[in-house]
Amino acid sequence: MSSQIKILPQFIANRIAAGEVVGRPEAVVKELIENSIDAGATAIQLIIRDAGKALIQVIDNGSGMNEDDAILSFQRHATSKISVADDLEHITTLGFRGEALASIAAVAQVELKTRTADDELGTLIKNHGNEIVEHTKVQTEKGTSIAVRNLFYNTPARRNFLKTNQTEFRHIYDTFTRLAIANPHCAFSFINEDEEIFDLPAQPLIERLTAIFGKEAGDNLLEVEHSNELLSLKGYISKPSFTKKSKQDQNLYLNNRYVVSKALSFAVHSAYEDLVDKGDYPNFFLFLTLDPEKFDINVHPSKLEVKFEEERALFSFVRRGVWSTLEKNDLIVKVKIPETTGFDVGQNKPVYNANIFKSSNFTGKTPQSGGFTFKKHEGSEGESTVIHEMFGKNQKSAFEFTDEGLVEPAKTALDEKMYKEPDTDSLVNKNEIWQFQRKYIMYQLESTLMIIDQHAAHERILYEQAIDRLNSNANLTQQLLIPIYVELNPVDYEVVKSIVAELGSLGFDLEVQSKRKVKIKGIPSDVRIGDEGKILQELIDQFKEYDIKLNLEKRDNLAKSYACKHAIKAGDHLTEGEMLNLIDKLFSVKMPYVCPHGRPTIVKLSMDELDKMFYRTGI
Repeated sequence: MSSQIKILPQFIANRIAAGEVVGRPEAVVKELIENSIDAGATAIQLIIRDAGKALIQVIDNGSGMNEDDAILSFQRHATSKISVADDLEHITTLGFRGEALASIAAVAQVELKTRTADDELGTLIKNHGNEIVEHTKVQTEKGTSIAVRNLFYNTPARRNFLKTNQTEFRHIYDTFTRLAIANPHCAFSFINEDEEIFDLPAQPLIERLTAIFGKEAGDNLLEVEHSNELLSLKGYISKPSFTKKSKQDQNLYLNNRYVVSKALSFAVHSAYEDLVDKGDYPNFFLFLTLDPEKFDINVHPSKLEVKFEEERALFSFVRRGVWSTLEKNDLIVKVKIPETTGFDVGQNKPVYNANIFKSSNFTGKTPQSGGFTFKKHEGSEGESTVIHEMFGKNQKSAFEFTDEGLVEPAKTALDEKMYKEPDTDSLVNKNEIWQFQRKYIMYQLESTLMIIDQHAAHERILYEQAIDRLNSNANLTQQLLIPIYVELNPVDYEVVKSIVAELGSLGFDLEVQSKRKVKIKGIPSDVRIGDEGKILQELIDQFKEYDIKLNLEKRDNLAKSYACKHAIKAGDHLTEGEMLNLIDKLFSVKMPYVCPHGRPTIVKLSMDELDKMFYRTGI
């Protein structure tokens, strides 16, 4: 019997391995720019076409390679950045696996031109599918230029799984800006389809952030500086008044490498405590410096995931740094917070009273009654403590992490009686309808208690209205007396261009102009006038978030985004008439019982069910 186990040919193994490193065009951009940074480049240019599928070219003025190194660079596990196993414990470069160029060449047509300062002529290598088809000497500038064409040309199935050009461009844009933020000492330029997106000179970090995110965002940033003998945290956080409905502008860097850490991101958010509303997220651009022996970045080829030796200590350190910045800027009450970290050095560290809510400063209001307040007083050293109010915010454990976003549909089966349509004519008595905690509408219907989630209910109403408008191309617009001009970032500008017709059907009268400007001439008739730029921005942000998480059809995505952002929120006060009107509209839609994301809008409790809860059965 012949052996069934065989060693794969190298070209097949390379294509399989490439899938771990090159999942989409953005991964190519990341690997090539990181190599340029490692080569000491002070100027890096990115050029793409067809969202990276036709061309990705990165040109730098780094150290370049001699002929031998250029040839060797296409071999798998060929790297100049580590040589012995111990080097993995002290990684300071962005790349180190020696897989990037080999993986890219396995699934694309690659042209490499490179020259060192000591060589008069450079080296040109053309590699198609990990096969060198041309190798010669050429005149070229010092540094390296790598052009990647026809990505996934020899793996069509993988190419078919790529998203729309808009989505792929957004991923490339995000990676480019993250690397540009991490290296403000380096000039960056970005050209897409012959259009200049960015031309960033070497500049201070705050100027780099302002250039990328706009003047308003830059003006609302606070500088963070927090360190001890073993750790340092630097960068910028946004003021509590400047938040977003998504986490897209939250960037954490570990030893100048962009990483993803739910623990440390939550540490930042928790430092804001009640300064930001639930569902709002502060922006941050934070750089954590730590001994490489204290973490492991060698978890996945993408090098985004990281494992920490002392995660709890880092959590406390980051939270303290952010909290201190807010306190220094008079944005937070002066309550001392613990820094119980394994990295703490020195004496006289701040002490936190975990039972502060039981202190003599407590006024007597309980969290259940809507909030609690600390009286203004002078501390033992003359320290002034400001009045501080918190409104029913539950304090989470430091390590209870959840991916906030859409709530999953209810997993338990709901009683069919819950879906029985009520007789809204009986709701005329104001004593039978009321609002509970500005979140739920409660009404008594004969021997039944109906509970309606006001946000979910309004979301369902707006969603079906939006679908009807999109399907009928209706245009219910309220014109603005004075048009509003907004400047969008390149990604948001591309999003608006791709859905401007659908936005018109919803009631947005927009004129897309040059230089990423949009003129708002009208908004939907059921949207309140005021802060029109923010209304449009929140809709775009939600559309992008759903596009990534849910991969919805464009019109369905837009309808859900519109409904989510314009629905009544938890915390909004409703009059009796508004509550009755909401109920009336809810039971006029096609599917009144669930919101667009599958959550129930109504819960019904009968008298019998209430009696059972209180063990009154048979009494």
